[in-house]
Amino acid sequence: MLSTLLEVVSPVATGEDRFVGHNMHPDAFRVYGGQVLAQAISAAVATVADDRVIHSQHAYFLRPGNTRLPMDFEVERARDGRGFSSRRVVASQRGKPVLVASMSFQQPSRGEDYQPDMPAVPPPESLPNERQLHLEAGKLDESFMITTGEDLDIRVVEPIDWNNLKPREPVLQAWMKTTGPVPATRGLHHALLAYLSDAFLVDVCLIKHGLSFEDTRWQIASLDHGLWFHDDFRVDDWLLHVVEAERISGGRGLARGSFYTREGRLVASTVQQSVMRLL
Repeated sequence: MLSTLLEVVSPVATGEDRFVGHNMHPDAFRVYGGQVLAQAISAAVATVADDRVIHSQHAYFLRPGNTRLPMDFEVERARDGRGFSSRRVVASQRGKPVLVASMSFQQPSRGEDYQPDMPAVPPPESLPNERQLHLEAGKLDESFMITTGEDLDIRVVEPIDWNNLKPREPVLQAWMKTTGPVPATRGLHHALLAYLSDAFLVDVCLIKHGLSFEDTRWQIASLDHGLWFHDDFRVDDWLLHVVEAERISGGRGLARGSFYTREGRLVASTVQQSVMRLL
C-alpha cells in the first residue's frame, strides 16, 4: 500500500545523524536497491538546512540487503558552504555497509535552460499497468512487487514478456506515478523518485540479449547508481521514464534514464551500472 511505502522511505531518527528504516518487501529474496536509495536521501535531507534542495546522489551498492533486518543509516555532514551542502550516508546491517551514497544540496538559483525533447509515446490512459498484466497472466509475485504492487501505477509502452523472452532493442519507456496523493513533505518526492529510478535500468540491459533474472547461470545485481534532479516535479503526477542501455561489456551493463513530466519537462536523469556475468 502507498501508506506503507511512504513510511518505509522515511527512516526514523535514532540519535544525532543516525536513522533506522524498515523494508517494503520483507519476504523478498533481497532488499530492493531503490528503497535504500530513497531512505538515504530522506536521512540526508533531515540534516540539511530547509533552504537547500538535493540535486544529485551518487551511490555504490556493496552488499545485498537482508529483508528481515532493519537498515541503519549514518549521515556524515561533509560540508556546508555558502550555496551547497554535501552529505555522505552509509546504510548498513549488523555493522556491515550495504550502500554508500554521496549527496549534494543547493540553494535555489537561476541560469540558462536547455533540455532534449521528450519522445512521443502513447498517453498512460491508453496502456495497461504492470499489476493488471501480471494479474491477468497469473504471474503476480507477491513477495517482490516493485512494479506490480498497489502503491505504484507503472505502465510500460512495450511491456516485457518475461515468459517468452526474445532479444529486442534495449529501450524501455514507462509512465510512473504513485496510486494516490503524496504530501509535500520536504525531500519526500525526491526520495520516491529515487525509489522509482532503480526500476528497469537492469532490465533494459537484459532484454538486449533475451536474458532473464531467473536464469541461474548469471549473476545479476546493481553496482552503482547516479541520480540528478533538474527541476520541480511530483511523483503523484505522471512521469515518463525513458531507459536505454549504453554499453554491455566486461560482465557489466550500463544504462541511463530520463524522467519527463507529462508536459515534457526533463526533471531528473539517472545512470546505473550492473553486474551481468556468467557464474
